[in-house]
Amino acid sequence: MVIGRLQLVIKMIFIGSLLGSCSKESNNIVPNDNSPTKAVVEKYITGNNTLEFTTVPAAGGVPEFQIMTSEVSYEEYVIFLNEAYSAGKIKYNNITQEVTDEDGNSMTFLNGSRVVKDHNKNGEYELDEMENPLNINFIAFDHEAQRFYIEDPATVDWNQYFDSSIYPNVVDQADDWVEVGGNPNGFVGSGDLDGQMPILEEVKTWPANFIRYHGASKFAEFYGYTLPTVKQWKNAARGNEGFEYATSDGTGTLEIAWIGHIMPGEIHKGHVQPVKSLSANPLGIYNLGGNVWEWCFDWYRGTETFSKGKKESDFYVSHTPEDPNHLKALFGGSFNYFIATMGLDWNHAAMLNAGNDHFGFRVVKNK
Repeated sequence: MVIGRLQLVIKMIFIGSLLGSCSKESNNIVPNDNSPTKAVVEKYITGNNTLEFTTVPAAGGVPEFQIMTSEVSYEEYVIFLNEAYSAGKIKYNNITQEVTDEDGNSMTFLNGSRVVKDHNKNGEYELDEMENPLNINFIAFDHEAQRFYIEDPATVDWNQYFDSSIYPNVVDQADDWVEVGGNPNGFVGSGDLDGQMPILEEVKTWPANFIRYHGASKFAEFYGYTLPTVKQWKNAARGNEGFEYATSDGTGTLEIAWIGHIMPGEIHKGHVQPVKSLSANPLGIYNLGGNVWEWCFDWYRGTETFSKGKKESDFYVSHTPEDPNHLKALFGGSFNYFIATMGLDWNHAAMLNAGNDHFGFRVVKNK
């Protein structure tokens, strides 16, 4: 995969934080070959976590703000879980493997696992309908040490994901997958053509997924940030150049982002990819389109999980919904969806407790 090139000019500025010592580094990043833009990237170090932000200029009535240059990674999320757990801000249920906040809101389930689905709804589970077994939640909990950690793919018993007593409708085997079984003729996603099982260091850089709304909002709150509003997210996705797709150059193609397929109904074979892979947009932001759907702060004034061409008035910022049936907004598409979902006129919406292998997030810092 192509990693965006960085030109580093580092300076340190000390600022206050919720957890005490916090510093800021500034870097210059050249987003891609076709853009002359140099985005100033600032790293905020809080506790044990270092998060990287870039500035989005004021536009459309939205004041200037900063947004993370990438989705929150597994490594960043596990650092948060351990800090919040030590501070008594979150709880973990050893039996259900559920992480909750102080108010009992569900944040994530560590037993999040692969999907086995009858995609074409013909009543049969067929080999080409099976999804990648690597789409699991790699966060685990060490009961003895009382700490969260990222599981090494090399230590995972992958046979369990092909066990029909656990997954009654599974029809594939490990050998059907290049990364798991080593079969060069097996299924593989476009980002994994080397055919190698991902190593732990790579998985650390994948976006944290299986994240529910409160799992995202609690992360933001803990570090003094917020989730982006829909208007903020779209301004960032436009790249200060009026883009219509949330990609590095504003176009919608399979090559430009981690997106599953061209049209709805096709079955993907991939999984999430590193949060800083492919190219950044002109503002220095990676993967707003594709990889994972990203939670926004806004409520969607409706109940459709997918919609297109909605007005700004269809979304509203509030800590409580106007109607208990309203859903939370997500944008950007994901590795298992189709190109059109990366368009700024598409939105996903979900219940607070929804969270699967393609739900992640990033946070913003308001000035």
